[in-house]
Amino acid sequence: MFSFHSLFVGTLAALTAVSFVQAQTSGTTTTTWDCCEPACGYTSNLSPGATGPVQSCSQSNGAAASGAQNACFASSGNLAFSCAKYQPIIVNSSLSYGFAGHGNTATSTCCKCYQFTWTSGAAAGKSMIVQAINAGGITDTDFDIYTPGGGVGDYNACTAQYGAPSGGWGRQYGGVSSDAECSELPSNLQAGCHWRWQWAGGDVNTWQITYKQVNCPSQLTSLSGCTPASI
Repeated sequence: MFSFHSLFVGTLAALTAVSFVQAQTSGTTTTTWDCCEPACGYTSNLSPGATGPVQSCSQSNGAAASGAQNACFASSGNLAFSCAKYQPIIVNSSLSYGFAGHGNTATSTCCKCYQFTWTSGAAAGKSMIVQAINAGGITDTDFDIYTPGGGVGDYNACTAQYGAPSGGWGRQYGGVSSDAECSELPSNLQAGCHWRWQWAGGDVNTWQITYKQVNCPSQLTSLSGCTPASI
């Protein structure tokens, strides 16, 4: 017997599923670890409604001194670096937390959180929730994941902070090329380097994802010191 109620419920479920799919945006992941003070460490760069800024660290990973200058743009005096605590966190075999650069305009993304799922590469089907702590020079649909040994890119404060080679560990863009190379990093960064090869299963660079904005897990905001407006 025909049931209008069943048809309505089925149609509503289908529309809901379509809406969920439409809410996803496609992008790619890359890796970074330049040791620079994150762009979101400046109050002027925060997204509307965010409280912060993102915490920066001293050379020894303590709190950066008040008025410290970004180590990527200054070479003496009180310097501010990225913090070792911004390396990835494994939640379980299919989910990790972490931090990333996202977008070209800091005030649009700083401190917001996003969940993405890889659709290609060895991590296909796995997900990550990241908080944006950096921006600039990054395509609006891409996430530059903070992972030690991920490549210094355009700027390098890792030599000043850790005595890294002048081009960083491994490739300037992309960083180390194997899990074995993680042994070249300081001991307090090696777990985050191994994350890429052991949890994600490979290089991570240029792997495809779908993503959406989500509310931030407290574990991330407690580490960064920055909380975005709720969505």
